Amino acid sequence: MSFYQPIAPAGSNTQIQYNKNGGFGGDADLTWDDTGKELGVGGDINLDDGGTYTTTLQIVTPTADRTISFPDATGTVALVAGSNGQLTYNSSGAQAGLSTLTTDGTDVTLTGRFISSLNGAASEPPGTFTGTWFTGGTSTTTKPQLLIEPTGTTSTAWSTSGTGLGVNAASGFSGLLADLQLNGTSEWAFGTTALTVGDANDIAVGTTTGTKIGTATSQKLAFWDKTPVVQPTTGISEAAFVASSGGSIHPTSTFGGYTLAQIAQALIDVGILA
Repeated sequence: MSFYQPIAPAGSNTQIQYNKNGGFGGDADLTWDDTGKELGVGGDINLDDGGTYTTTLQIVTPTADRTISFPDATGTVALVAGSNGQLTYNSSGAQAGLSTLTTDGTDVTLTGRFISSLNGAASEPPGTFTGTWFTGGTSTTTKPQLLIEPTGTTSTAWSTSGTGLGVNAASGFSGLLADLQLNGTSEWAFGTTALTVGDANDIAVGTTTGTKIGTATSQKLAFWDKTPVVQPTTGISEAAFVASSGGSIHPTSTFGGYTLAQIAQALIDVGILA
């Protein structure tokens, strides 16, 4: 019969025992809390399945408490950092929350700049909006597919048939709603009261049905800074007639100061007559 002297555990309470040079060893960086069912590791953990590479769970100095849910309630591995709703990113090798990019699970809110350097490619535009455009609401709820509108600005006059691109400036804005430029030169500028077309830019229209300028006789038009008027009829006031020779119309007779030849030439000059 053999008797063995009991060997006391090494280290302090809760420290896990391991083989240390043939004897029991304990360390404050490797502990087990039987009450809370928590394993405490004060260093890195190397995961090795015998393959070429290993995975290291590395301990870094945190700036706040961090939690790794493995898995979470839905069975998904979750790495948590930052505040509620913030997306996470690599901040100098550490997991961090992005305060300028948040989500409530439905909407994504960006409060910082968005910069894309992706080059276009065949059938692959760098940015697309592929959703179905909304129609059929009210003039307030049928918002454009892409809406540029300052916070606090209200818009209540949208087409209920839908809108692709909408721009709604705040009350009192007097700048340009859109400015299309070529190499720094404005070509088409859409202001709040005027459309400015750059020099040498033409408007080309179709050759089948044609194009109307004004779709009703009650709509007002004018040229060269005149006050817009509805379509003239025979009820308008006559231009002052000066016969110049006798009482009949003569080549030198004038209507409102213009001879018939001058009127014809003016129509030719602006292209109304060939």
